[in-house]
Amino acid sequence: MQESQSTIKEKFAELLRYAPPEMKSAVLALLPAAKWALHSGYQPLIQDSLLRNWRCLLSFLASLASMQAEQDMLLRTSSDLLAIADHMAPHEEVLTQSARILVRALHADLFVCRLRTSHGEWKVRFADATDCRHLPIVAPMLEESLRQHPVMRAILDGHSRYIVSNNLQSIEKGGESFDCMIYKEGYRSRLAFVLRERNDRPPFGLVMLYTRREYGFDGFDEHFLAKFAKIVSLTVGQRVAVTRDTLQKAAGAMAHYGNNVLNIMQNSADYCRELIDIINEDHAEALDLASKLCQTLPAESCEAQTAQSLAELLKSDEMAELTDLLKDLKNETSRMEHIISSLEDSVDRPRLLNYVAGYDVLKLEDS
Repeated sequence: MQESQSTIKEKFAELLRYAPPEMKSAVLALLPAAKWALHSGYQPLIQDSLLRNWRCLLSFLASLASMQAEQDMLLRTSSDLLAIADHMAPHEEVLTQSARILVRALHADLFVCRLRTSHGEWKVRFADATDCRHLPIVAPMLEESLRQHPVMRAILDGHSRYIVSNNLQSIEKGGESFDCMIYKEGYRSRLAFVLRERNDRPPFGLVMLYTRREYGFDGFDEHFLAKFAKIVSLTVGQRVAVTRDTLQKAAGAMAHYGNNVLNIMQNSADYCRELIDIINEDHAEALDLASKLCQTLPAESCEAQTAQSLAELLKSDEMAELTDLLKDLKNETSRMEHIISSLEDSVDRPRLLNYVAGYDVLKLEDS
């Protein structure tokens, strides 16, 4: 039954009469945070059994106070995630930057980022530990067909955005990990976020947080984790979606306009080579005629010297150089075709080259 705030305050005051002095102090310390939760719109369901004594009151206020802390964490983390979204970045960089923020927010000790391949394999792209110890050996690849693994189940479920695991022993030992390596390194709990893009696209990434604390992520409320996971998926997925949309438009424009220009260049180069073949035939015939003319004229005559000069000019290598240049042009247009094709591939797998001047450009293959 929902009760008014005035009725709730009356119950609080009545229960406080019987609380020991030190408990009264604890209750009073929690009241500001509880008041914030109530004023923010939260309507608790108050039952007689819930507030039957001051101990229940203390527990109830503590839960309200935790709501404020969790809400503050949500706002701070979402702000941090959005703050790094001011430029296009590859998926690996998006996951790494976001994972570092999540490690700080949720007090984790290790993160592992995975990206989905086109074959449904979840490949490790980056991992790091906050305590500067050596990184544990983790399975380089997880298969979606491994349905015993809770993270793979969450992925195949199609709706789950997070999954908490508190037994990191191997599946063969009844645990929730691929093997015992993480457990042997002292990690006891895992919180995995399944990252999905908008428009119900298949999940593309995993951020897996680990802690050495037993049941280390159970202190977070389920509703909080659900909201947190949604914010993480939306902000990170939005960054990936922006990159994908940008590259799709660029790739589409290049495929349309760039290929048209390349076709014109290739056709022009082919036509020039045909013209050169004709010119070479005429050039060879002219050279032959000049040689014959030299043979028919007196050796010391002015006419013979003119014919000899003409023959020398016709022996020039400039036409051969022009032919080679046209071959190079044809080869370069073929390279541009590969680069345009690589741009289309980079929609799903963008990679950046970092330059000293501060400009980041896409790394495109031309072979």
